[in-house]
Amino acid sequence: MADRDINIPMGPDRTGEIELPPIDFGDAGGQVETAADPLAEPTYPQTTTEPQGEVAYAGINDKRYEELADKYDVGGMSEEEANAQGIDDVQMSFLALKDSIDQGRELKAREKELDDFANQLDDDREELADREDILANYQVMVTDLDNIIAQHTEQRDSRKAELSQVTVQLDETTEALERMREYHDGQMDPFEKNLGRARAYADQAKNDERSRKSELNAAESELKRAATGDDTTMVEARLEQVEAAYDEASARSEAAKEQLDQAQKAYDDAIAQVEQAEAPLERQIEDLQKQADELKDSINRLGDEISVQRKRRQYCDTVYQYPEETAKLREAVRSDEQKMVQLDAEADDLRDRLAKSKERSKKAKIAIGVIIAIIIVVIVLVVVLMNR
Repeated sequence: MADRDINIPMGPDRTGEIELPPIDFGDAGGQVETAADPLAEPTYPQTTTEPQGEVAYAGINDKRYEELADKYDVGGMSEEEANAQGIDDVQMSFLALKDSIDQGRELKAREKELDDFANQLDDDREELADREDILANYQVMVTDLDNIIAQHTEQRDSRKAELSQVTVQLDETTEALERMREYHDGQMDPFEKNLGRARAYADQAKNDERSRKSELNAAESELKRAATGDDTTMVEARLEQVEAAYDEASARSEAAKEQLDQAQKAYDDAIAQVEQAEAPLERQIEDLQKQADELKDSINRLGDEISVQRKRRQYCDTVYQYPEETAKLREAVRSDEQKMVQLDAEADDLRDRLAKSKERSKKAKIAIGVIIAIIIVVIVLVVVLMNR
């Protein structure tokens, strides 16, 4: 095995930024001499406790990682080469883990750029195919477009004329219905007045009946309280008068109710006749309004289609008048297709390197999991001891 460069720490480096003095091995194959007991705990100067970068991987801080990464090609280095240059398996795994994180971010950005580029290339291909079709079939295409525009314009003019007629009929029918309703309002006025009078008379008769009922109840109570014979006779006479008045009020109330029912029936019959007379005009207005709405929608759709076809016609003219623009687009598509192949290859290469980095970083992931487990155990033990 090749001698290791002892300036590179083997295993976790907990010295921060402190340089360890090199050990002199003396003559090759000779006895190693040290200035102090190698098992003794070294004493270092007081150092700051500020973290050396965002993350430290098994004693390798960011600055140390950059030094190692610059000095050694970790991504393309075999295990034997790493050992020969003084990097142990754990350090190698953490370096690969850092590489895999960076490569993963780069791959995500590359794939996003690749998708955007592919979408733009598809759009350019579609436009190029359309332009080439126009150049090859210009006369036929513009003739078809002119025919479509002429047909749609004729249909739209016909719909507009029909809409004008429907609008006139709608206005005339609406005016006829308004006149009919005014006439019917005059016919319904006597029925409404008669119903109002009957309702008022029935309410008055009902109130009078309630009043007489109250008087009757009072007279009956007074008869029960009468103590002497003379008083009883007078109260009984009073009670007979009240009963007669109550009977008369009840009869008036019943007659008023019958009169109200008759007035209500006459009003309802008149309303039914009016509604029956107005119904045909109302249905005609509804049909005409629906027809007008459909014509308006058809006119709008035809107008939109005419606008689309006119823009297409103008585009065909532009493509035909400036064929050099199509040639430029054709060259751009060819260039972008070549670039697409290159980008795909670069992305595939990055995926391969990422897969290798992930494979090399397994030991680092295990070490991190062990560290996390130890931290959890320590926290649990501290909590348990504090609660005792």
